Amino acid sequence: MKRIQMSEKERNSRSKLKPHIGWGEFVRGSLTVRQHTCGTEGCKCYRGEKHKSMYLSRSKNGNLEQLYIPKEKEEQVKKWVTRYRDILQLLEKISDSYWERLKKKG
Repeated sequence: MKRIQMSEKERNSRSKLKPHIGWGEFVRGSLTVRQHTCGTEGCKCYRGEKHKSMYLSRSKNGNLEQLYIPKEKEEQVKKWVTRYRDILQLLEKISDSYWERLKKKG
C-alpha cells in the first residue's frame, strides 16, 4: 500500500515504529527480581537482607525460559523490554486500522 492511501493514524504509527525496529534492540520477556540467601555466615543475607537478582523470562514453544541478567546489564535489558512493548502497541494500532477497513468494505 502506498503511503498516500494510508490513514493519518496508520502513517503516524508506522513512522513511530520505524526507529524502534530499524536499529534499536528489543526483546520479548518479563523481568522479575528474585531474593535469595547465599548461606554464608556473616553475610547481610544471613541477617535478613536478601540478595537480589534480575531474571528475564519468556514462554517459547510451550516451555518457560529464564535468563539471569547481570547487574551491569539490568538497565539495558529494561529498555529492550520496554521497546518491545512499545513496538507491540504500535503494531496493534496499525492492525486496528486494517481491521476497520475490512469492516467498512464487507
